[in-house]
Amino acid sequence: MIDFLSRLAMSFSGFVATIVLTRTLGQTRYGAYVVVISVLAWVTIASNLGLEQAIKKRVSETTDGNYVVAGAIIQIGLYAIVAVCLWLAGPYLNAYMGIDATLILIGLLAARLIGDFVQTILDGQHLVHVSSLLSPIELTSRSIVQVSLVIAGFGITGAVAGYAIGAVVAALIGSYFVSFDPSLPSRQDFARLKSYAQFSWLSSVKGRTFLSMDTLVLALFVSNSLIAVYEIAWNLASLFAIFGSSISRTLFPEISKLSSEEGVSGEVVELLRVALTYAGLFIIPGLVGGALVGDIVLQIYGPGFDTGYYILLMLTFARLLYGYQSQFLTTLDAIDRPDLTFRINAVFVAANLVLNLALTWRFGWYGAAVATTLSAALGLTLSYYYASRVITVVIPFDEISKQAVAAGIMAAVVYALLALVGDSLALVLVFVGVGALVYFCALVVISHEFRTTVVDNLPLRVPTLVGS
Repeated sequence: MIDFLSRLAMSFSGFVATIVLTRTLGQTRYGAYVVVISVLAWVTIASNLGLEQAIKKRVSETTDGNYVVAGAIIQIGLYAIVAVCLWLAGPYLNAYMGIDATLILIGLLAARLIGDFVQTILDGQHLVHVSSLLSPIELTSRSIVQVSLVIAGFGITGAVAGYAIGAVVAALIGSYFVSFDPSLPSRQDFARLKSYAQFSWLSSVKGRTFLSMDTLVLALFVSNSLIAVYEIAWNLASLFAIFGSSISRTLFPEISKLSSEEGVSGEVVELLRVALTYAGLFIIPGLVGGALVGDIVLQIYGPGFDTGYYILLMLTFARLLYGYQSQFLTTLDAIDRPDLTFRINAVFVAANLVLNLALTWRFGWYGAAVATTLSAALGLTLSYYYASRVITVVIPFDEISKQAVAAGIMAAVVYALLALVGDSLALVLVFVGVGALVYFCALVVISHEFRTTVVDNLPLRVPTLVGS
């Protein structure tokens, strides 16, 4: 719950900051900033090579071994290699990004890696409730600095500086809670990290492929202004997916510990079922709501952003598929089967790259959105197939269908309000809140499991719900 609430606060902070950035920088300059951050995300993966997942796994399953220091040594070495490569490729990178930002990219990379490393250690040490607070701290710090500097006239430089400062602030706070043995690690510590990372590195590539391969490919074929609209649609789609992401992150250390102690037990099967039950809790109504008022909501970001309406719908559906896929992959990783996730991710990455290049070249940004959706569907199919081979998979069709019914009730109410009152931006924002309330009230009524979950997580007992 702490992880979800922190992500919700983080999303709100980022939502407000993004509106300011798009309206102040404009579509073209904001699009250039998006390209820089997308490149950063990919070089971060090149500087990690599965190390993050390996550290999280090894730290979470045992108190033996000095994986924190071993991981830090490897991370420093990888960063040095990638930084040199970036410096040598500077002219080509600058030409691709459209601005002279290679040295800035090297500095951003250091800040990003430090922040990610601290969060990884905390997750592995079963301190998800602590690491979860770092993300909103980072994004809030970033947003404050970005908005201040951009309004002051520093443009893209101010936006980039805010990104780095936010990561450093979160890392400094998180490092206070990290515990580790300062002694030198053994050769076995490095070997155990390598044994996991040699499979898990592709998981990071897969995740980044889904999040920003389309952006990188779009930079080859369309203008930065269109990239800005596409990125905003993607951000809104991702906003609906925060609950599913929170579930994956929270359950990984728990499933990892259970499987290392008891093997693939009934508890692990139940945790996967619960994860699948709630992976679409927010994004199912988000997809329905986006179809009703998505074009109007996009106008918040400025003139011209409503052209991303159909992109928003396709990317939201892709996010829904990916959310379910993530629960399977997280479970496979947690039960120490990175070899299976490697196979899934290899197919996913290859398919995503080929589809993005072919469809974006032919159909522009619609092709990119379709490519992302098709690759998510393929990944979900493969992840279900491999997960069902090693663990009993119980698909909660009943609960998922109840979420769809509740979303339908919500849609009927919102549609009636739109027809009776109108569809101005101010009114639509109110209707969004009303729709959310209707959805959750309807789900509480029709779903006993959801009602029980709500009661179990309320700080006070509610007689009406308890007695239902």
